[in-house]
Amino acid sequence: MIYTDIYGLVLAGGLSTRMGTDKRLLAYHGKPHGEFLFDLLYHVCERVHTSCRKEQLISASLNPIPDKYNYPGPINGIISAMETNPEKAWLIVAVDMPRVTLPTLDYLIRNRDKTKVATCFLHEPENFIEPLLTLWEPKALPLVTEYAAAGNTSPRLFLEANPIHSLRAPDQKILSNINTPEDLENYF
Repeated sequence: MIYTDIYGLVLAGGLSTRMGTDKRLLAYHGKPHGEFLFDLLYHVCERVHTSCRKEQLISASLNPIPDKYNYPGPINGIISAMETNPEKAWLIVAVDMPRVTLPTLDYLIRNRDKTKVATCFLHEPENFIEPLLTLWEPKALPLVTEYAAAGNTSPRLFLEANPIHSLRAPDQKILSNINTPEDLENYF
């Protein structure tokens, strides 16, 4: 089911320093993972975009949204995207998460709480929030903008300080990410 009030965003603007190669180009499912997630999000979102740095070369077919600010990290991409369509909720997925599936996205959306700033998964057993596989509601935009303008850049700390709806992931492996060559080697 496609939700007309939700846009999707593939967070692909990182430098991939630890990996040594652009993580969006790694192929876990037969195509570059940035494209795989883009296509996956189109199964549930009205429109999908790819977050990127200003200097990144992203195909126009992936609807790039270049970072507008100088904030380090993914908060730049989240705010830049949300500002393009502030009335939409944004389903954010980081490009380094190879185990995200359509049932995962559907579960997150079906368990959404629109009265909160976001609906997100918890990493267990530590119970910390996963901000980069999260459904961000429109009401989060002014709060996260103010947060970043004050010099704060952690999406996780932002979510921890605001009213969120947290969910237990159907499978904790979904929340794993690939950041280093060793992570990649252990994935297969």
